[in-house]
Amino acid sequence: MDPQFVSYTLEELFLYIKEGDHRAFDELYGRTWEELYIKTYSKLKIEDLAKDIVQEVFVDLWNKRTERNIDNVIAYLMQSVKFKVIDEFRRSKYKFVEIDNFIEQIRDSSDADSQLISKEFFSLLRQWTETLPRKRREIFRLKYEEDLSNKEIAEQLGVSVKTVQNQLLNSSFELKLLLRNALFTYFLLFFGR
Repeated sequence: MDPQFVSYTLEELFLYIKEGDHRAFDELYGRTWEELYIKTYSKLKIEDLAKDIVQEVFVDLWNKRTERNIDNVIAYLMQSVKFKVIDEFRRSKYKFVEIDNFIEQIRDSSDADSQLISKEFFSLLRQWTETLPRKRREIFRLKYEEDLSNKEIAEQLGVSVKTVQNQLLNSSFELKLLLRNALFTYFLLFFGR
């Protein structure tokens, strides 16, 4: 901490930053980076990515300092991190393993908000399943509820393995979109807490 700035508020530091004061910027960074990192990491669970996002927020703050009028610096920084996390989520190609991990986190959490999300999510999943065409819904159910192989499903339903594969591919694509939207909503609703 710089003794010159120790008694300054974040908003006062930002006024110095607007004038190009690197020491005020370092002070602001020193006081806020950990809180921003913890919030970012709690959502992404990827240490390096969380650090990169916090770093980007501070680089943006410095680069756009003359363009910004900020009344509440910590709220501004938190909002900036939130949007960067959402951007990262939208930019990333989430794999089903990551989505499964997210679902498990929700399912295992004792947090009331997470329990509500879990209930809403599985309700949404059931509703989505009901919208599938009858044959696709049955293939999906046999694959993911009864854990049958594609060949076993084809034999049981009297269709080709290729039909099973195509139906599962279509279902997987639709489900991936549904899950991305659910995860996106999760970030929007709960990141600011």
